[in-house]
Amino acid sequence: MDTFNGIIGHEDIKKYFNKAIQSQKVSHSYIFEGPIGVGKKRVAQAVARTLLCQSEDKPCGKCKACLLLGAGNHPDLIYIDKDNKTTKIDTVREKLVKNMDIKPYQGPYKIIVVTEADTLTIEGQNAMLKTIEEPPSYGIVILITQNLAKLLPTIKSRCIHLRFNPLPYTYILNYLETYQLSERQAEIYAQFAEGSIGIAKQLIEDEQFLEERKKSINYLTTLQKIDLMGMYELVKSICDEKDFISSMLHFWLLWYRDLAVLKATGNENLYYLDYKSHLLDMSSKLTYNTIDKHIKLIKNTQAQINQNIYATFAIENLLLKLKEKKK
Repeated sequence: MDTFNGIIGHEDIKKYFNKAIQSQKVSHSYIFEGPIGVGKKRVAQAVARTLLCQSEDKPCGKCKACLLLGAGNHPDLIYIDKDNKTTKIDTVREKLVKNMDIKPYQGPYKIIVVTEADTLTIEGQNAMLKTIEEPPSYGIVILITQNLAKLLPTIKSRCIHLRFNPLPYTYILNYLETYQLSERQAEIYAQFAEGSIGIAKQLIEDEQFLEERKKSINYLTTLQKIDLMGMYELVKSICDEKDFISSMLHFWLLWYRDLAVLKATGNENLYYLDYKSHLLDMSSKLTYNTIDKHIKLIKNTQAQINQNIYATFAIENLLLKLKEKKK
């Protein structure tokens, strides 16, 4: 059976592990770095399945080890999830350091996967350093992270670093063929997924996503047409849905990103390709400097909302500035 059956993309990483497993030269410590939802944890699981399988043809999916792995309770594969916002030193000591000192219960390896290594505290990272520096012969540690900069240089220097890049747009589109979507819906989900199958799944499961996307752009296009009194009514409509404001601002940022892309290159790699005529019309009326200014205004408003500044004030101020005529 193929070690990476069903895992999309990352051919270089698959090739590396197939060769390392075949030659029995798997390292004791790895960093899997890349965006959320691109397959880092699935690759870690696949490597563990192959290494712990008890059959000649690995992974067989039928032996005791494979059945335990399938059920999620193999004693020699341990996942360490974050405690709350961080992965604390006590968790590292208990689940990584102590566990790694105990020999495998069944297989030739004990594999520990830290699922959000960028949340490890500095103390936690220092606590695991000796295990990574002097691992037992059976030990493998895989650190999964979205942000390599969060890991200490002493940790990074002792691990093999594998970069998981976002998947190509066409790969996401092909994956979405397994869902009952219209061509237009599939294109929207694939673009907003930004190379992540995990994000694509979340968007499909989010029943509000398509409606909120549409509503956000309706608000923005309405803003271009209304007078000052209409603008204050629009502020009220937006602020009546406080839980929606953060999503709306994110959609607006991507809209202005599309304006910039269209104006600079004419490229059709757009989040709002289905609104292309609106984008072309707006981009023809705005300078590069104005588009850049509006992007900064939206980002500033996002920061204000995150700091719990009065939403009505922040949105009113933003809309007034977005409507300002170019001097």
